[in-house]
Amino acid sequence: MSGPDRARRLALAGLLCWTAGAPALENDSEQTIEWSADGNSSMATENGVRSLRMSDNVTITQGSLRIQGDEALLEFGTATNELSRVTVRGAPARYQQELDDAGGLVTGSGDTILFYDDEDGNTVIEFVGNADINSRDMNTSCETILYLTELELIRASGNCAGAFTPRND
Repeated sequence: MSGPDRARRLALAGLLCWTAGAPALENDSEQTIEWSADGNSSMATENGVRSLRMSDNVTITQGSLRIQGDEALLEFGTATNELSRVTVRGAPARYQQELDDAGGLVTGSGDTILFYDDEDGNTVIEFVGNADINSRDMNTSCETILYLTELELIRASGNCAGAFTPRND
């Protein structure tokens, strides 16, 4: 492996996991989930999952969390009526959420945004295709970005570029 190729692989390995700045507001997860769409909406139930599909100028909010796109699929468990997964597509789909400290924002976008809890109970926001995430401390653009909100971690893959801004605390 040549020097530039090795350096690039090492840099990309470093991008696999770093701090995003600060966690999202803790009480967001306790807030009511609201949605709106200008187009068609339909609901179906299959295999214990209730699905709500919406199109045209879709907005989903929960506390300070806001996801917007062209179409969305919300999936709920029929036994608990708890939201298990959100998929939003757009050109691009957009995300924003306030941080706990000093009211800063995390914003992101991608062709598709997935929002769910992983097997460890961590909230995951996944940006797929032309992915971008920004906070006051850093910005990153990659093919795919996985953001673990409570752990303040980002895992990125594909061609990536970004910048960190040092704080003078």
